[in-house]
Amino acid sequence: MQPYRIDHITDRNPPRLRVLYAVFMTLAPIFVVWRTAVVNWTVWYGPVAWAAEMFAVVTTAMFVVSLRTRTRPVPLTVTTPVSSTVDILVPTVNEPLPVLEPTVLGALRVRGVRDVIVLDDGDRAEIRAMAARLGARYLPRTTSEGAKAGNLNHGLSVTDAEFVVTLDADHIPLPEFIEKTLGYFADPDVAVVQSPQSFYNTESFTFRPRRGTEAAWHEQEMFYGGVQPTKNSTNSAIYTGTSAMLRRSALDAAGGFAEDTSTEDIHTSLRLHARGGKSVYLEEPLAYGLEVDNLRQYYGTRRRWAIGSLHLLLRHPDSPLRARGLTFHQRLNYTSAMIAHFQGLNRLLYLLIPVAALTTGVAQVTGPYAVYGFAFLAFTVFSIHTVVSFGRGHYHMLHSEAFAVADTLPMLAALPAALFGERQFGVTQKRARRTTDAPLKWAYRVFALAEVGALGFAVTRLIQGEHVVIAAWAAASLALSAGYTLFFLAGTERYERRPVTPWYTDLAPADLYERIVALSAPSPAGPPAADPSVAGPGREKIPA
Repeated sequence: MQPYRIDHITDRNPPRLRVLYAVFMTLAPIFVVWRTAVVNWTVWYGPVAWAAEMFAVVTTAMFVVSLRTRTRPVPLTVTTPVSSTVDILVPTVNEPLPVLEPTVLGALRVRGVRDVIVLDDGDRAEIRAMAARLGARYLPRTTSEGAKAGNLNHGLSVTDAEFVVTLDADHIPLPEFIEKTLGYFADPDVAVVQSPQSFYNTESFTFRPRRGTEAAWHEQEMFYGGVQPTKNSTNSAIYTGTSAMLRRSALDAAGGFAEDTSTEDIHTSLRLHARGGKSVYLEEPLAYGLEVDNLRQYYGTRRRWAIGSLHLLLRHPDSPLRARGLTFHQRLNYTSAMIAHFQGLNRLLYLLIPVAALTTGVAQVTGPYAVYGFAFLAFTVFSIHTVVSFGRGHYHMLHSEAFAVADTLPMLAALPAALFGERQFGVTQKRARRTTDAPLKWAYRVFALAEVGALGFAVTRLIQGEHVVIAAWAAASLALSAGYTLFFLAGTERYERRPVTPWYTDLAPADLYERIVALSAPSPAGPPAADPSVAGPGREKIPA
């Protein structure tokens, strides 16, 4: 008898997307060949500008290829009691009791769970007492070796469950978590079933209002709503560290959770795929957690992601550039996800190159500069339009680009650590203040001032009639980048100055859990929203 295999439903692309894909994949190599032919090798920034533009073309092409086909697994809901053993692992370091307790309470109420194991790297008396009071197992460590991955592996050493669910300390699961995920493991090759990371503190500055709807846009919406679903078609969906179920035997075959990078989630995911494991991504939120509260947390998290990803890409034997066992599409998807962290450097070059060209009066290309300027801007606009179209409503022209510009500083700060071998493990503080320390805010202000200063330099040269064509191109390019930077900073400043008491602040753990569970209850208007990250309770206007 043939083993069970998962069926997927493929969302049919409208003719417009098929045409757009064909046109982009035709124009991209033409642009590359032409742009290579007109490099000005007589100035240092000529080949640098070419490299920056080639990076943008290649990463956009990889992105568009990965977004081409969107599929959804056919729902496979199991009924309890389940015949398989499932344990839930909740790693914690320094999260306060009001953050951790609702998660443990929710985990104990997941239908079909055998044990909930609280993995405490802090060995705290109050966490031990909470676990005993609720009926969870408590497993402290005397060392923090391996950080979160080491803590999870410590948990694996005391459980013989066939499947484990991993939950970050702040992610409160819904009762149907196991019922919604376990069925896919009827395919013996499935190693992990991942659901989106969704958040209930939608007052965070990473959420932005969306015109025409009450649902907010979220900074990670493109990844969880646009990118991950397209990875189902190529068995490339990424394990993201929380809100997922994993097959224990597959984990054992991969050597457990990867401890030697600061991004243990994508590293573990790569190892599972390299050993023939399958991944399934469900768009339906099955747990709700806490998003970052201020710019310092955002900066630290993105820097840590960049360090781990670039270290894995450039310095680790498991790099997708050389790891054995990956399919072509898996290799492409992992490489695309990791090299994206070079975008900070690329954006810095896009700031410096126009200034260099205006200062010397020598263009970075040979031949008519007006032709280059028109071709560059036209292809850039078409590329953005292509990405927005294949984002299928999850890529926001303003918010997505503004946050991408904001990622420039943490990505740049990550480069020395990633290139020279530093590994930075860290934990994002939960329920923190909105305000950010002055040095980091000034770093962003100086970056914005540099953008505006470069724009002013270009406009001045344009008005004076010096190097008019170069100045016009530089002004157009810098105006867009400076506008995104100022928009992000203005939104962050407004967020910090707006006094808000989050709706969940004074709720008892049991009450918070009940409010989260209410999200999954069907309403008269239809089923609950499946849009990742934005399906949580509304902003501050939550009824009691």
